[in-house]
Amino acid sequence: MTRKILMLVLSLAVVAGLVLAGCAPEAAPPAEEEEEAPPEEEEEEAPPAAPEEEVFELAWQDISPPDASMYIVLDRLCNQIRAASGGRLDITLYSEGEITPRHETTPAVQTGAIDMATNSSPMDLGRMGNVTYLLGSSGLPAGPSTSDLIAWVYQGGGLEIMNEAYKDWGYIIGTQPGAPELFCHSNKPLEKAADFKGLKFRTLGLWAEILETYDVSVVMIAGGELYQSVERGVLDAFELGPPSYNWPHGFQEILKYIGVPGIQSPGFCNNVLINKESYDSLPSDLQDLLKDEILGMALYGQLYLAEADAAAMDMYRDYGTIVFTVSDELQQDIAAKSKAALEGYAVDDPQFAEVWEQQKAFFKMWRGLGGIYPKYTVFD
Repeated sequence: MTRKILMLVLSLAVVAGLVLAGCAPEAAPPAEEEEEAPPEEEEEEAPPAAPEEEVFELAWQDISPPDASMYIVLDRLCNQIRAASGGRLDITLYSEGEITPRHETTPAVQTGAIDMATNSSPMDLGRMGNVTYLLGSSGLPAGPSTSDLIAWVYQGGGLEIMNEAYKDWGYIIGTQPGAPELFCHSNKPLEKAADFKGLKFRTLGLWAEILETYDVSVVMIAGGELYQSVERGVLDAFELGPPSYNWPHGFQEILKYIGVPGIQSPGFCNNVLINKESYDSLPSDLQDLLKDEILGMALYGQLYLAEADAAAMDMYRDYGTIVFTVSDELQQDIAAKSKAALEGYAVDDPQFAEVWEQQKAFFKMWRGLGGIYPKYTVFD
């Protein structure tokens, strides 16, 4: 009996153990090893921002009104310089008289009132003497053409000579091309010397001296006052500039005749003068860019002005203006008197004499090239 009871107890214990084992939670499988996360990449530091490039702003005053062809050429030049420099060199162009009086640009550049100027060298006659007639002058009778002058400036040592002459006023860094001027606007043809007798004629410089030998009453009047002066009878005739320069002034409305060729001013260049401190403050690459762009303008300007002048001559003819030609005899007489005057200046002025001799040698060589070009073409 006792044995049966013992066996029953053991059986119940086994069953209970099995029940408990079945109810127990299953052992979790061994955890898989977690993959190690890659190390976080360090963020690269952004490179420091490039310093903003300095912008150099210059003020340039021209001697022409804003509708003149020569001013238009300069305006294009300033835009090109701004673009070529990536905006680092920003030149604002002003027309005649906007900042300083037209004939006071040279001292204004010297003092820094303006940074740059294009001026006609005879404007500095009272400051620098007769040598200004040789430095690209407008109104040098029987003198060099514009092409001759540009060749002298860039190939014949002219730039160095001009900088020596202007050393107290600033740097000359190039030249702006002009063009042959009209001989005159007049109320009658002036083909020979006798036609000038008794006239009231506006001009200046060496041409004024020569005109007086033809019994002319020379009157010096600013270009902006010529129209009204003719209307009031103060003038019978005058000379001012190339055809495209003169046309916008409306002179064709008040005077019937224009004369060619412009023996009194066969060509000219306006010097580009810059304040020394303004130029020296520019980085060397901008100095070079400025000079190179001005040199390029010397070519482009000639092309632009030649086309503008040809178009202006057509407009004069279409308007009804009568074009007369100065006789060979008068042209030869003007050339002889101009040469005699220049030789006379050289006697009394060593600086003038030095430049004069240098120019005579260069232009004799340069003009010797002319003989290789045919006189007759299919366009004549």
